[in-house]
Amino acid sequence: MNKSNIFYQDQKIYTYDCLQNYCASPVSVLNYFQEIALEHSAALKAGPYELDRMHLAWIVVKYHIEIIDYPKFLQTVRVGTWAGAAQGFIANRGFVLEDEDGKTMVKGQSHWMMMDFDKDHIVRVGDNEINNVYQFKEDGDKYRIPRLKRVADWDSHRQFAVRYLDIDYNGHVNNVRYLAWAFEAIPADLISKVEVADFDILYKEQAKFGDVVTVCYKKTDDTHCRMDIQNQDGLLLCQIGMTLRPASQKPNHE
Repeated sequence: MNKSNIFYQDQKIYTYDCLQNYCASPVSVLNYFQEIALEHSAALKAGPYELDRMHLAWIVVKYHIEIIDYPKFLQTVRVGTWAGAAQGFIANRGFVLEDEDGKTMVKGQSHWMMMDFDKDHIVRVGDNEINNVYQFKEDGDKYRIPRLKRVADWDSHRQFAVRYLDIDYNGHVNNVRYLAWAFEAIPADLISKVEVADFDILYKEQAKFGDVVTVCYKKTDDTHCRMDIQNQDGLLLCQIGMTLRPASQKPNHE
């Protein structure tokens, strides 16, 4: 990837971003990537306000995020994004989070679709002139996000009520909330000992205010776990896979 094509912004790591070991949580990292995507679009005059007037919206379909090293409290990092290839109904967007010296700490890829609310269905990326600002190319950077295997027998289940504050301006649960629910489903005796090395998210349907969602959890082996999230009617909303590794140690300030 040519760095001249990457849209960057600085991001300081605050207390509310961090876990007990002073590291930013995976949820915070995904929030940074979600926001930089919106900032990039807005800078190109193709952001949420412009799309709302056209009754259009980008909907994320898949994420693949690899966390090499977690940013820490009070650190200032650079968060970047770029538009990759677009073909048919799918647009690819890449992400990177770098430290002060330009070293990659987190990298990711995502697939997006454009929703036309007047037509009530997705449309081809190239059908709307506003997307020309991204200079998508069919032979540009492509990334095939791996599929998630089905799970038959789950280890445990947790339920969450969808709160009003879980809803974003599109009228449904913000995509980052699904990762937060999945993270909460990891058993207490395990979550304090591990951290997420990478994760995949596949979005299927949308949760809305008032829904009750169930997170089904399965530890598939020593370093991997799977979650499915469904609503009160059994509708599959989201699938998540995680790779785990030993947690980073809390710094000694003595």
